[in-house]
Amino acid sequence: MYTEADLQALVPRKIFDRGAAYYYEDDAVGRIKQKDNTYKAKVKGTETYRVELTVLPSGPPKIYCDCPYDYGDVCKHGIALGLAVLDLLGPDEPVPALAPAVNTSELPTTQQLRQALIAAFTRTSDKEKIAYLGQLLYQQPDLIQDFLVAFEFSLPLLLAAAPQPKPRPVVVRYRTFVQIGQEMLRTGSLAELLPHLLRYDWRSVAEAEAPQLATLLLEAARQQPEPTLDAVMERVETYLAATQRGPGFYPKLVSWLTALHTVPAIAEQVRLFASELWQQHSRRVELRNTLTKAGFAPLPSDLQEEALRRKVIAKPKEPSPKRSGRAPRSRL
Repeated sequence: MYTEADLQALVPRKIFDRGAAYYYEDDAVGRIKQKDNTYKAKVKGTETYRVELTVLPSGPPKIYCDCPYDYGDVCKHGIALGLAVLDLLGPDEPVPALAPAVNTSELPTTQQLRQALIAAFTRTSDKEKIAYLGQLLYQQPDLIQDFLVAFEFSLPLLLAAAPQPKPRPVVVRYRTFVQIGQEMLRTGSLAELLPHLLRYDWRSVAEAEAPQLATLLLEAARQQPEPTLDAVMERVETYLAATQRGPGFYPKLVSWLTALHTVPAIAEQVRLFASELWQQHSRRVELRNTLTKAGFAPLPSDLQEEALRRKVIAKPKEPSPKRSGRAPRSRL
């Protein structure tokens, strides 16, 4: 029989922790079905997945899941089922033997099955019989009441005398949205990165995590250049229009633009957007200085275009028409 250490050896630590949370905290493992040494169950995650686990005579089990996990042979759903089977069987449970293939054209009769049961009982130890009976009753709770009646057990007395299982400690790990985004990078969930970042207010990020946020935006822009640029520009304009912007906001803003400027597909658009910010917010000296220091000051051509645009917009006033009147009298 495998152990919890065998399961840990199959996956990275973060995948094992996720699988353990699915089982212990989220109760995501459905009803377990067993056939010989194979166990099947549905595990709830982003969707509901079918997981199959085969217990081997020694070492870790063989696990299959139909989820789209492409970064290893075993996923968090498989770990959740592995832990559930461990609790189901217990540490001393014997491993079921592989059953030979059954020829459906020669199915045994009831009398033959009874004879085989007697022969099997004579070759099976009491410990193995009890272990199998316990497993059968655990998987089929409807039979437990019949078992208690048959051996004249009192359910209330048994419950009063039974030791209460110690609850497993639940470790609550608070993670910021930046830390969750970094984990997405490690696991390769790049398509989910930008939607994840858009759920949060970037102004709330601590100064220590500001560079990490810029890196996450860079990775999102490499995968989705135009959507990421549009999202950043919209956020910047919204934040600049807001009354409260938080401490150190301008350096954070410029760090987002600097990160996106390194993506060739959108580099020119980023520079033009930063140049427009520099020209439009002339009264915000700190913003201008920060943009200038980062190399986003407008180029001379940009300033000329802006001056020309303003000149075209500011049309000169037309002279008012002269009023018609009488001709002046000539003096004699």
